[in-house]
Amino acid sequence: MRGLLERMVAALLYNGILYRIKKLTGKEHRLETVSIEVTHRCICRCGMCNIWKIPAEVVDLDLRKLQELLSSPSLTHLKEIDLTGGEPFLRSDIGQLIGWIAAHKPKKFPLLRTLSITTNGILTDRIVSVVGENISLLRAAGIDLVLACGMDGLGTLHDCIRNYSGAWKKLHESLQKLKNIQTENDNLILGIKTTIVPANVDELFNIADYADENGLFTIISPCIITSNRFDNMERFDDLLFSPEDRKKMINFYQSRRFAWSGHRETLLEFLRSGTVSKACTAGFNTLFVRHNGEVFPCPVIASSLGNLHSYSLTDLYHNKAATLFRKKAGRFSECSLCTEPGLERISWPLEGFSMLRFLIKRGYPDFRRLVSHMGLDKYF
Repeated sequence: MRGLLERMVAALLYNGILYRIKKLTGKEHRLETVSIEVTHRCICRCGMCNIWKIPAEVVDLDLRKLQELLSSPSLTHLKEIDLTGGEPFLRSDIGQLIGWIAAHKPKKFPLLRTLSITTNGILTDRIVSVVGENISLLRAAGIDLVLACGMDGLGTLHDCIRNYSGAWKKLHESLQKLKNIQTENDNLILGIKTTIVPANVDELFNIADYADENGLFTIISPCIITSNRFDNMERFDDLLFSPEDRKKMINFYQSRRFAWSGHRETLLEFLRSGTVSKACTAGFNTLFVRHNGEVFPCPVIASSLGNLHSYSLTDLYHNKAATLFRKKAGRFSECSLCTEPGLERISWPLEGFSMLRFLIKRGYPDFRRLVSHMGLDKYF
């Protein structure tokens, strides 16, 4: 145990120093994760997200272009691939893409450990079929399939927030059927992703209870208002939390539900002060690709590097716009309000010093729980 701790501390110190040198120069690190919005199409009409408002005739990247993207030499160090939407399972070729990733791991991204997919869980039969057909292929390739299912409440409240009648029933059914697959496939990891809005502030403990009862991980964070990913700036007033809402969220995050999550401290700081100060390595070790091929260092900030229809991913990752963004990472106006959990999680191992401070403050047992809870072991 002592040897493991010493190696982790050494890695964090090295990464922390290296990251700060690279931040001064804007030099890239290496891409360890990529998030791909594989479609803008969606079944739900959520009030906190306007992706579904993109006209139907706007074309998503086709399978060939997605395969070309994932074949980029800049992705040979990938440890995680995130597929999101819209609703990814609306793509008729989503199963083909998953199978292609499993088959091409050895040559294209040998370090890949995780394929995550965010879904609303409504297309039960399709989700269960695609997962069932591909889970053994992923297991053989040494890849965990992480499904983060959107759950914003229980019963009719979930239907109301998602603006889709029967959404809760379908989601619950999907989770139960996926749990059956999970019994024979330990590389299937199931969880729920909750976007907190004023309408569901009183539902957080019930959501956490449901997760505990069903053996699901949780990602529970306040909604993000951005002109880029969700294009929901005009909903600012509707999504604004009252002082009472903030008190209720603080009470929730102070509970045992988030006892070992590094994201917990960020959220408590945000709820108490109204701003966030945290590590961010967007553009250094992660990129976000929109459905139309537009590439961004960060999904929250509308600062495009260019489009895959005109340039290769490698060209975009190394261009002047990417360098300038990396120099300013964490200091954009949007950064002070960003509560996006995925970016923070990806940033911790490379930024280094935040995890070391957590270790010093909380001790090794809590540190190990943090690493396990946030799935950070793959970065060491």
